[in-house]
Parts: sequence; C-alpha cells; structure tokens
Amino acid sequence: MKYVYLDTESTHLDSEVGHLWEVALIVRDLDFSDGGDLEFWWQVRPDLTAADPKSLQISRYYDRSQVAHLPIGHGVDLSCGADREILSKGAVREREILSEGAVRENVTAEEIALQLAQQLDGATIVANNPRHDWDFLRSFLRAHGQAFTASHRMDDIRALLKGYVYGRLAAAGGDVDDAFLPAQAEYVRRWLSGDSDVLAWEIVGVTQEPETKHTALGDARCVRDVHDGITRGILH
Repeated sequence: MKYVYLDTESTHLDSEVGHLWEVALIVRDLDFSDGGDLEFWWQVRPDLTAADPKSLQISRYYDRSQVAHLPIGHGVDLSCGADREILSKGAVREREILSEGAVRENVTAEEIALQLAQQLDGATIVANNPRHDWDFLRSFLRAHGQAFTASHRMDDIRALLKGYVYGRLAAAGGDVDDAFLPAQAEYVRRWLSGDSDVLAWEIVGVTQEPETKHTALGDARCVRDVHDGITRGILH
C-alpha cells in the first residue's frame, strides 16, 4: 500500500478559476518499508490573470515564489534538504548537498505533471482538506497531458484526528483526563467546549512552526506527522 501525504498552494480556492503554483508530496510505500519516505517539492509559474489576491497573500506567493520571473508553465524542482536519485521502484539514494528550498533544476509543467502522475499512481492521498488538493491536481494533470490515477478513497487528516479523539474518549468512558495526558487534554477540552473550531495537531504531539504554514512542503510534513501520531503502532 502506498500513502502520499501532500499539499498544494493555488491562486484561487476555485479550481475552475485558479491554478496550482506549488505542490509537495511525501511518498511512503509500505511494500518497500526500508526505502523511507520520499519527498518531492515543485513550484510552477501560474497564470495570475484571475488570481484571488487573498489566496496569494495566504500562501505568500510573492515572498516565496522562485518562479515569478519565469514564463507561464515553467517551474523548478526544489530541494527538500537532500538531493535524491531514484534508482528503481522502492530504492533511493540521498546525498545531503543542497539546502532546503534550493532550486535543484528548472523543469516544465509537463515534466512536473509526469512525475506527479507517476508518484500518485495507485496511492491513497492523505491531506488536510484533500478534495481541494484533488481538484487542483486533477486539473493540473489533465492540462498537461497526464491522468490522475490515485485512489478515489482519500483520507482527510482532520476527520482522522476527530475519530481518534472520539475513539479515545469512548474507551475512557468520556473522561477527558483518563483519555489524554494533561497537555493534550487541554486542547481537547477547548474543542469540546467550542472555544476552538478545529482540533489542534498538538493532541498527537505535533507542533507546526509558523513559518512553515501554508507552504506545500511544511503542510505536507505536518499531515504526515499527524497521521503518524494517530496511527502510531498500527502502520509501522
């Protein structure tokens, strides 16, 4: 079984109007458990004609984009902190030679789409609001001559976290203090009381650094870490 933890950044919330401009994947193939996680990170110059300014501001497009100066459809393959060479399925060689976020090479949207299609093939997507990512990925792949062949059954990390919390509460007879450690219990109480409308990643011991939020790689890593916190001892 192959999991792909991913995140996309786009120029608009509506995939009929906006375009994908950044995507990161973390690929974990359980059939090749000794291969570790493979990380991929790309940016591609979008058409900004119909872009939503708020979407660009949230993802800090003009602060973070390394493709703003390129023609539309041209992109970059970014380093995730290690240079990688995929030798064959399930095998990878990594060399620590590039800093995170450095440009590994210039690529076209067609080249990004091909790599995306290959890595997503047959995978179960895990994401925060996966339908949003699904819409933009499918649109991007179709626009560049590739097919979207990931499983239609996607895992929403917030729904998984909600099930995790309810499951632990049920096992503890509804007692928050019996179900969770003190640091975790406080976040659960805030959610149950309505003081917070979302469950905090800290419930499973994950804290995302502010500067990595709304970056494709940072959010994909957060999703992976939360998934690991929920499934600890089950999938490993």
